[in-house]
Amino acid sequence: MLKEAGYETMKRELDILRFDSADEAWFDFVIANRRNAWQGKKYDIIYGPVANDTIYRTLIAFETGTLTKTETISRLKVHQLFDQMTFASERSLVFLEYSGFVEADNG
Repeated sequence: MLKEAGYETMKRELDILRFDSADEAWFDFVIANRRNAWQGKKYDIIYGPVANDTIYRTLIAFETGTLTKTETISRLKVHQLFDQMTFASERSLVFLEYSGFVEADNG
């Protein structure tokens, strides 16, 4: 988890885009990036729901015209979504701090 002081510094020094849910703004951002058509501001860090394999099927249904935008967003709300943080610039990487590792069980 982020140390509070470090996060406050990040907020001051970096451009951060945060999505708290899979709403219309999140949807528009994800679709634009999937189409390599995002023309908006470039952010150092992007935080919010991840479009995993389950979500991708719903997004593909939208992209192929099977679902409308409203239907797609409505269906996304019934999925359990997990958040991710993307460090999208070299500037943001200086805030990463190594804190250790966990051995994987290969058995």
